[in-house]
Amino acid sequence: NAKNNTLYMNIANHPRIFKFAPIGEYKPGQRYMGVQTTVPPRREGQPDGYYVAVDPLTAKPKWKIPLMDYMQWGGMLVTDGGLLFSGKQTGEFVAIDAENGKMLWQHQTGSAINAPAVTFTHKGRQYVTVLSGRGGGAPNIHGELRDNIPLGGMVWTFALMPE
Repeated sequence: NAKNNTLYMNIANHPRIFKFAPIGEYKPGQRYMGVQTTVPPRREGQPDGYYVAVDPLTAKPKWKIPLMDYMQWGGMLVTDGGLLFSGKQTGEFVAIDAENGKMLWQHQTGSAINAPAVTFTHKGRQYVTVLSGRGGGAPNIHGELRDNIPLGGMVWTFALMPE
C-alpha cells in the first residue's frame, strides 16, 4: 500500500520435510519432481501462520496477528480506505484495520477461502467479493480440513458502508 508504505502478507509457520527421491518415468498428470514432501504434525500452542504488516524499507513488522487454527493460503486485499480483507481455510472472511491490525469484522462463509477478495464500485457504493469453496493443497495436507470443511462453492459480496 503506497499510501502508508506498508506491505501486507500471509505467512506460513509450519515446516515441511523434503527428501530427494528417484525420478521415474514421466507420466502426464502426475508429479515429476525428484522430491517427496511430508508435513509433520501441527505443533500445539504454536500459530500455523500470521497476518503481517511490514515496512518494506526496513523489513520490520508494524503488526502481526497469529493464526492459531490454520494459515491462510490466499492473498489479501487492501483498500484505499485502509481496510484489509482476508479469508481463512476454516471459512472466516475478515476485515482488519490496515493501520493497526485491529480485527474489525468477520463472517463465516461456510467453506474454505483460498483466494484473495476483489473490490469494485457500482452506483457509487464499494463492494468486496470473495469466493468460498474448499480446494487447493490444504485438504491434502491437513486431513482435519478435508474432514471438517464442506466443499462449498459460493460467491459472497459485501457492501462497504460509507462511515
